[in-house]
Amino acid sequence: MKVAIVSEFTADEAAIKILVDAVVGRETHLVSSPKLRPKGWPSVLNLLPSIIKHLHYNSDAHGLAVVVDSDDSPLHNESHEFTSQENQSCRLCALRHVVEREKSRLSAVANRTGIKTAIGVAIPSMEAWYHCGLDTHVNENTWGRRLRGERVTYDRQSLKNSIYLSDRAPIFAKTQIACNAAKRLVTNLELLKEHFPIGFGCFVKDLKSW
Repeated sequence: MKVAIVSEFTADEAAIKILVDAVVGRETHLVSSPKLRPKGWPSVLNLLPSIIKHLHYNSDAHGLAVVVDSDDSPLHNESHEFTSQENQSCRLCALRHVVEREKSRLSAVANRTGIKTAIGVAIPSMEAWYHCGLDTHVNENTWGRRLRGERVTYDRQSLKNSIYLSDRAPIFAKTQIACNAAKRLVTNLELLKEHFPIGFGCFVKDLKSW
């Protein structure tokens, strides 16, 4: 299976591939487009239409996995699933809207089936997922309390510092750390899903449909 992985940073994309392989139960092969290199949330959202078109018309990719950080944006909840208009501040809703809109605009290509998609949101960041199994306080429920104004034991910067041991770690070091964390996480994906049922749970559900 050939897939494209899109996230905010290359270090996270390497880790996401490991998670994708574990969920789908096979080793995937990456399809990339160096000319379309997102960096940060706005870039992912803005480039996603072009990425989808490129993959559909100019690649043989079977799937596209997209994972972004939630940062301080509102958390997705079930009420968003039943409203006629998505919550525009919810990043999961925003990504789903773009994906469905662009896929509906694609023209058929001979001998080509529609590309499958999986969308996840790391709450509040990929570093939170990397903490799973190491710190029980780092989870979606705790971050939700922080968004409601409660004081909790961490913020996004402290998560990064704890994982990378520096706020200036080079990209190769971040990639190695992220991959090591992902390899540990795939040994107990149910725990990751339990602590991050929204962002990771939705991602797994999408991947299972592939």
